[in-house]
Amino acid sequence: MAELDEYSDRLAGLAVVEVEFGSEAEAARFSPPGWFGREVTGQPAWANQSLAVSGLPGKRDEFRLLDGEDPGSGVARVIAARTAQAAAAVRRAGHSADPADDVHEARKSIKKARSALRLLRGVISDDERETANGELREAANALSGARDAEVKVATLGSLGQLDPEPYGLTVWRIELEGESERHRGELSREQLAGIAAAIDAVGARYRERPVHRASGPIADNTARAYRRGRRAWKRARSSRDPEDFHSWRKRAKDLRYQLEILGPRLPGEFHETRVGAEGLADQLGDLHDLDLLAADLASRNMDPAHRERLGEAIAASRRQLAKVCLERGKQTYGGKSGRFRSGIAKALESGGRGAGTVAA
Repeated sequence: MAELDEYSDRLAGLAVVEVEFGSEAEAARFSPPGWFGREVTGQPAWANQSLAVSGLPGKRDEFRLLDGEDPGSGVARVIAARTAQAAAAVRRAGHSADPADDVHEARKSIKKARSALRLLRGVISDDERETANGELREAANALSGARDAEVKVATLGSLGQLDPEPYGLTVWRIELEGESERHRGELSREQLAGIAAAIDAVGARYRERPVHRASGPIADNTARAYRRGRRAWKRARSSRDPEDFHSWRKRAKDLRYQLEILGPRLPGEFHETRVGAEGLADQLGDLHDLDLLAADLASRNMDPAHRERLGEAIAASRRQLAKVCLERGKQTYGGKSGRFRSGIAKALESGGRGAGTVAA
């Protein structure tokens, strides 16, 4: 049985569906339709009393530690919320004529859930954490074809004007657009429903789950993300190899997402680090897109002169962007990881409210 609650006044436009099941097995077999949106079971901000007193929860509050919340339990809640967000986006993609935006949102939410999982290293068992991480990675990989094709088209358009424009560029653009269109329809509604169910299954393990005595390990793991990012920056600076830059991008994203979760408890200096990591991750993402485009160019059947000219344009953009990233890395990873860790541990253990306000 399903009950639909529609709200009015300051909550006008909000509708919440409550579904009752006869057993846990029945609940596990249930596949929500695309219009259901995301699961909010166990999210305190969506309880009727909270809605009546505080109104709609701010988007950023759902994915951050709450006042007085145990850090470990808060991270588990965020994993559940992020996976619910990802699963809802996948279901929407299954009902959309142009699923690109929903697929992109789903993949971002999966990455954020995986970063949150890494905060529980040493808190939950390695087997549990690695299993959940592997399941989310598999779901993201299943969605990657459509997104990668879209990215190549957009990156090609960002190269700027080539005067005169090589004929090979026009042909390449047409081929990429055709591939992008084909990828949009490569996953059926049934396949997308299966991906959404797999993501939901991961989130269900962390919904309303108490996780105690986790402040120390969470501080260790955030410092680990910082330390690994610092090492990756140095490797990329030394080698200039695309794979090293790509590995660095992953570490920068981890740092950004983890500081977002902990942000309300941390002092303002960590907000500055998070902002730096966010900008860095975005620019490293642009660099990775250029590397994907360069690899694609190498595989195309094209006039050698056109290929050379296009390759030079990509390489010039890459050199400039790599220089910017390396300089930004120096700013982001300028501190010592030991001091970084102690600052986070002190803030989490004190339970105080920090000065960091972060964007959603």
